[in-house]
Amino acid sequence: MKNFLIIIAILIFQLSAFAQNYLPVSESKTTHLVCLDKVSYLQVGDPSLILAEVVPELPNLVRIKATGSFEKESSLTVVCAGRIYSLILNFQDSEEITHHLESFHSEKAGGPSSGLMPDYVLKELSEQILMKRKSLVHGVKQKKDGIKVQLKTITQKNGFLFFEVRITNKTNLAYRVESFHWWIDDKRQFKATNTQEYQIEASYRHHEIKIIPGYTTVREVFVLPNLVLPDKRVLRLEMLENALGNTGRRLTLEIENKDILKAKELISN
Repeated sequence: MKNFLIIIAILIFQLSAFAQNYLPVSESKTTHLVCLDKVSYLQVGDPSLILAEVVPELPNLVRIKATGSFEKESSLTVVCAGRIYSLILNFQDSEEITHHLESFHSEKAGGPSSGLMPDYVLKELSEQILMKRKSLVHGVKQKKDGIKVQLKTITQKNGFLFFEVRITNKTNLAYRVESFHWWIDDKRQFKATNTQEYQIEASYRHHEIKIIPGYTTVREVFVLPNLVLPDKRVLRLEMLENALGNTGRRLTLEIENKDILKAKELISN
């Protein structure tokens, strides 16, 4: 009997939590969701039934309205402040038209224990970086046979480092990118034949650049986990060209610990 009552209590709790995620909408009133922070993702289940958008002037406010009356339910997914909210929408004329998002049941974005930002957040932050034209890092560049690669900015957010790189092709011929590689290695002046390199996989790369046409400049953002370099070590980015007979140009950037420690906090728009 005791076990039966426990099961009933759990079911009641789950149903009550699920019921909290019901949101009434109508065609005669606009419903608003007030979020704790900027909304990073918004998706309606059936766009023919529901109109939903983030208010441009207030990026923490979502307005919702039904296109007409409907009998079946629809859904709305909102990601805000690292939480995922999955709401069930039903057509109902309600007195309450303003709701606070944190009052609904949610789950942690990116999984319960990863602590990592999902790709759509990294994409949004990378686009934010590319919208700006500031150059905060000086002297980290290399030129070779008409190709120039330069580190423009280093920023950080929530355990990630964002490296903005500018690549310029000053020749008539397209530069075909074979690959980019990140390494932790000794500084060139200290390098010995028995030195071991440590390769790092980028957590995210924005444009996935494959070709740089002639007389063209492109910008790319690479995202790496936060790191601090030991003494006499550098973070090295290699860009390899796809060419016949292993004749492709190889360009290298060497980033020192002093540059990484100056990384500015990336402020969300």
